[in-house]
Amino acid sequence: WTRELGAFNTQVELGTGASPVLYKDRVYVVNDNTTKSFLSSFDTRDGKEVWRVDRDEQGNWSTPFVWENGQRTEIITTGTRKVRSYSLDGKLLWELAGMSSLTIPSPFAKDGLLYVSSGYPGGALRPVYAIRPGASGDISLKPGETSNQYIAWFQPLLGTYNTSALVYGGYYYTLFDRGFLLCHDAKTGKQIYARQRISTDVSGFTTSPWAYNGKIFLLSEDGDTYVVQAGPEFKLLGKNSLGEMPLATPAALRSSLIVRTQSK
Repeated sequence: WTRELGAFNTQVELGTGASPVLYKDRVYVVNDNTTKSFLSSFDTRDGKEVWRVDRDEQGNWSTPFVWENGQRTEIITTGTRKVRSYSLDGKLLWELAGMSSLTIPSPFAKDGLLYVSSGYPGGALRPVYAIRPGASGDISLKPGETSNQYIAWFQPLLGTYNTSALVYGGYYYTLFDRGFLLCHDAKTGKQIYARQRISTDVSGFTTSPWAYNGKIFLLSEDGDTYVVQAGPEFKLLGKNSLGEMPLATPAALRSSLIVRTQSK
């Protein structure tokens, strides 16, 4: 089956960036644009639209996340104006204001917390929020607050522009586009180590980091994967080179890593 969603303009004509999300017998698609933004649900068997809700947004390049937590399953969408959570039938559960003017990183969850962020370089606010399950209504922080009933911790300037963060082994790793890695405690937001330059010969990063076997992997726009020791101390272990530019985050499937570069 095929579904035509329509052609819409986006902020400064940057095009779209959010991927569809597959969960059980539904495909969820967020389409934030300057004309009429929406979140839609489609039946995987025949492509029939099950529901659609309007969104008060004008641009967004972040893929939604289906969050299965101890209390319920919800669809998390970030946006320039608000982060919003929806039930599987499209009902708004909670919302959070306080993002940067362009939103790209995808939300994700680990060890009972949901992590959302945005980090447009030209913005005064580049936030990261760690959110507990069970929220309802408006959970936005009041001026001067760094936490509340549902926000476990908040960092005002830790958000990244393109890359999504990584939680591994209880640590929250931030990969900045210009080649710096930071580490925080994933439960509390306390800094473990400050900005570490990954290498003097690195250009920039667009892909998100991944991890396994006690190591963090960072794939640069030059096609070099830097291998960093996981844990409370920064240590560069090695570098593997592909020889051409990648911009998309690799996909891990069972024992394989699928990497897309400029031509392969």
